[in-house]
Amino acid sequence: MELATISFGQRFEVTPLQMVRMVSAIANGGILMEPRIVKQIIDNQTGEVENIEPKEQSRAISEQTAKQVLNMMESVVSEGTGRNAQVKGYNIGGKTGTSEDGVNTNKYVTSFVGVAPISNPQVVILITLYNPTGEGGHQGGGVAAPVASQILRRIIAGARNNA
Repeated sequence: MELATISFGQRFEVTPLQMVRMVSAIANGGILMEPRIVKQIIDNQTGEVENIEPKEQSRAISEQTAKQVLNMMESVVSEGTGRNAQVKGYNIGGKTGTSEDGVNTNKYVTSFVGVAPISNPQVVILITLYNPTGEGGHQGGGVAAPVASQILRRIIAGARNNA
C-alpha cells in the first residue's frame, strides 16, 4: 500500500530545506546552489560588510527542463490550484500540496512552494501549515497559497521601494 501512495505524494518525506533547494534549482535554470543562511556580515562598529557569495554545487536538471517546469508552475498560479498565490502585476509560479499527517488521523499538512517573479526569479517561498482549520479547508491552494501571496506582495513591494 505504501508503494502505491508514494506515487501520488503521500508518505514521501522531504525537509523544507530540500524543497526550497529543489525549487531554487529550477528557478536557477537547473543549477543547484550550496545552501547559505547568511547573506552578509556587517560589523556594527566599523561598518565593514563581508558578503557571503553564493556557490554553485552542481547541475540538477537541464536548463530546458527547468524552463518547462517554471512554465508549469506559472500555470498552477495563473489558472490552477495556486490561484490564491497571485500577486497583481507579477507572474508567480508555484505548486500546492496537501497530504495526510499520518494514517487515519484526519489531520493534514498543506503547503505552497513558489517562485517570484517568473521572468527573473529572485524569491523562493515555502509555506507549510500543519492541520489547518477554518475557511480555506485543508487544501494547499485554499490555505497556504493565500499566505504566500500576502508575503510575496510585501517582499515585492519592499524590493520595489529599495530599488
